[in-house]
Amino acid sequence: MKKLLLIILSIFIFSCNDPVFYSISMEELPLDPRIAGPSTNFAGINNKMYVAARRTIYCYDSEGYENENYKIGQWSKYPVSGRITHLAAINNKLYALAENRIIRFSDTITEEASFTIANQTIHGIFAAEDILFISTSNMEIYYLPEGEAAPLQIIGGEFSILCGVASDNLNYYLCNTTDKSKTENDGIFLMPKGNMGNVTLVPESTNKEFTGIINLSSGSIAAMSRGGRLFSVTSAEVKEERRFSDSRKATSALCVWSNDEYSLLLVGRQDLTNSTTTGYTHGYVEIEFDAGTGALIGESFREPGRTAASSISQDTNEHYASSIGKRGVNYFYQAKDGILFASLNHGVWSYRDRSAGKFTWNAEE
Repeated sequence: MKKLLLIILSIFIFSCNDPVFYSISMEELPLDPRIAGPSTNFAGINNKMYVAARRTIYCYDSEGYENENYKIGQWSKYPVSGRITHLAAINNKLYALAENRIIRFSDTITEEASFTIANQTIHGIFAAEDILFISTSNMEIYYLPEGEAAPLQIIGGEFSILCGVASDNLNYYLCNTTDKSKTENDGIFLMPKGNMGNVTLVPESTNKEFTGIINLSSGSIAAMSRGGRLFSVTSAEVKEERRFSDSRKATSALCVWSNDEYSLLLVGRQDLTNSTTTGYTHGYVEIEFDAGTGALIGESFREPGRTAASSISQDTNEHYASSIGKRGVNYFYQAKDGILFASLNHGVWSYRDRSAGKFTWNAEE
């Protein structure tokens, strides 16, 4: 009997040295999410962050309330008449796309006004500064500076599906991804701030399979491709700057994360094959850049927690790999109080202090 127990104990000890068993030992019990099921993108107004799921808008107020001499963010929720698929914010107003209707909300998140576009099915809404851009399923894009939505007039190209917008000091940039069932075209289109309504194709921007576009600083814009290539974007060109390894793909999740020391670009990840180090294919990667200029500092993308310049604590990559590293990220958002949120297919997660200074990824409670 003693011999049998020794054999079982030996097997257990040696098994624990296996990377798979080690990863399992790092796993944390997933919590029940406050916002369950597929959720939308995030939108921010002042100190408040908004996200929606089904027919409800959830608001996270970073100011929150006082508790033991520090502030804790506070959640509230608001019902909406329609299933919500996209959010956007311009001029301190929240907009939602709900069942082919765009709703504008008051400061108290009650429906203030709504509109549709005649003979069009709306695909998505996106905000850049004070302009709301509207993408339709028959490859037209409208913009709403104020009043009634107007169609954009394209010169020298063809729209496909809008996947993001950004702006620098002179122009708005509209990033299109490919809908191969209708067109092979994709690319980035430019609309000058002094010539609203007219757009032109940015040189060298087609056939890149873009997934999204983002401002790194007020004058620096980056776009990501499905193949894991990061491009700098100007009115003159789209230039490749960095790329993932050949086995990795990028999702549409893009976010600028920062603290007092570092600024990072976070990109959702979807590998073609399992990672040799973690065994997982999802989560995200990050790269450092200069917050003032937008210039990349990092030489390559890396997984979180491997260095001091990271969105999570250093030397906690194992926790990342066994938590959000196992899950697909659709959207990111860093709230005013620094907490990082992620929209997943089964709910909203956050990276926050959960137990006596222990920061972990888990479902937002």
